[in-house]
Amino acid sequence: MPIARNISEVRDALVAGVDARWAEPLKVYPLRGDEMPDETREVREISAPLRAGAGKGMSAGQGSSWRSRIVAGTAEVHIDRAVYPDLVVRTGDKVRAISRPGKPWWSVLAVDDRGPARLVLQLGEA
Repeated sequence: MPIARNISEVRDALVAGVDARWAEPLKVYPLRGDEMPDETREVREISAPLRAGAGKGMSAGQGSSWRSRIVAGTAEVHIDRAVYPDLVVRTGDKVRAISRPGKPWWSVLAVDDRGPARLVLQLGEA
């Protein structure tokens, strides 16, 4: 068996293990630039880890209070590409955490599709 296949299998098993423990149900709402539904893509319910308050900017360095550096309302979603290979998410789409109290909404601020295992969404308060 080629070594690349072994690496892929190990990576996929690790991603699946993380998701089995940390994933939650989310809905992805595709929108056009004018905030209207994008009828070329369907609303999708997925299961993926969502980390609210993802920790960027939380250090207390550079002489400022750490509390003033927390980025309010930020989050990241890490989507398993092996499970959702056809999922297309674009900047401006919305994500809803449907199992959390109040079913909070986020806007997709950026999409990182360069990794082989994960589609990573940077989210901001909607």
